[in-house]
Amino acid sequence: MMICPKIISKKRPLFTEPIFVVRPNLPSAEELSPLIAEMLKKRQVTNFGDFHNELEERIRRLCNVKYAVLCCNGTVGLFLLLRALGLKGKVVTTAFTFPATVHSVFMAGLEPVFCDIDPDGYTLDVDSVERSITKDTSCILGVNVFGNVCDVERLQALGKKHNIPVIYDSAHAFLCKYKNKYVGGFGYAEMFSFHATKLFTTIEGGVVTTNNRRLYVKLKQLINFGIKDEESVTGIGLNGKMSEINAIFGLLSFEQKDNILMKLARLSECYKKHLSAVPGIKLQKVREGCKINNQYMTIEVIPEEFGLTRDELYEALKEDNIITRKYFYPPAHKYECYRGFEFADKARLANTDTLSQRILCLPIYATLKIEDVKKICDLIVSIRDNSKKIRSRLKSRSSCRKNCV
Repeated sequence: MMICPKIISKKRPLFTEPIFVVRPNLPSAEELSPLIAEMLKKRQVTNFGDFHNELEERIRRLCNVKYAVLCCNGTVGLFLLLRALGLKGKVVTTAFTFPATVHSVFMAGLEPVFCDIDPDGYTLDVDSVERSITKDTSCILGVNVFGNVCDVERLQALGKKHNIPVIYDSAHAFLCKYKNKYVGGFGYAEMFSFHATKLFTTIEGGVVTTNNRRLYVKLKQLINFGIKDEESVTGIGLNGKMSEINAIFGLLSFEQKDNILMKLARLSECYKKHLSAVPGIKLQKVREGCKINNQYMTIEVIPEEFGLTRDELYEALKEDNIITRKYFYPPAHKYECYRGFEFADKARLANTDTLSQRILCLPIYATLKIEDVKKICDLIVSIRDNSKKIRSRLKSRSSCRKNCV
């Protein structure tokens, strides 16, 4: 058996315990107990109970929309939204997104057509969207990436011009604002995720918001097996309802949302203060008039200036127990499960391909300490300053893993 040489060993990690990219924001047992006791007393744990209905109404009022439909997760919400719209043909969207976006399109029997993204803000490049629209296009699906709002005015104008609906995957954007208005009422409808990784969480869950009554009624049926009333099933739906216990977590999230937003904003500002001037590090450009929720802290690593690739920085940070995330890599048009499909003119996805190899999400969550953010930033600067030495060590470590038994 070969032993890895000590020459590639490293000092004790900066953090003795892992600093993860995100930690769920959870209520205390004391806060949960009385609400769960009330649920058990009523003996209604699902099927549009009181907690469910209260959460739905609070979200509707917050987003200033006419209707909100809670669902068991955002993916189901987006899938059923596409079904409720009765679409056929192609959906113009982005490959720079979480798999759920594109999977929902595909499962709804539609064909995704990928267009490129803005290299600074990461949302849909509207010129690329316009070039992608054909007679077979039935919908534009924008993604408010990392909470940054798409160019909703231009996308809406395109939708009106071609007489097709514009909808949004706003999984990242709950509690974000655009022109002092909460995200939720743009386009025909928007979908939000309340997964455990989100700042506002029901553990698993999501919601679709809309001002279109016909769409609302259809969604409400599809999310409950397509049932219209006791004797009528008018659509082919599924069980996409949110349970009462998930709704309870959501109601408690309402109580702590302002405090969480404030903490995330402080952490984000600390990151930006320490990293904005670091050569080779570029920050996302937030659209003018947009106030993001700061639940993601992303950096773009420009290897020619930083001295290391994004992947090498990822590995270097992991050595110090800092667990980051390569969002979104690979982009959707390169997924193994979609191999053989031609969803896009890949030559037109230059920004998507470049950014997917450069973006890194750094740890940010409400219980993360400012002091730890400063340590992470100082470490990133130190890694850049010692990039040649670190690259050599990482190569040696990789070689050792391959050769040592």
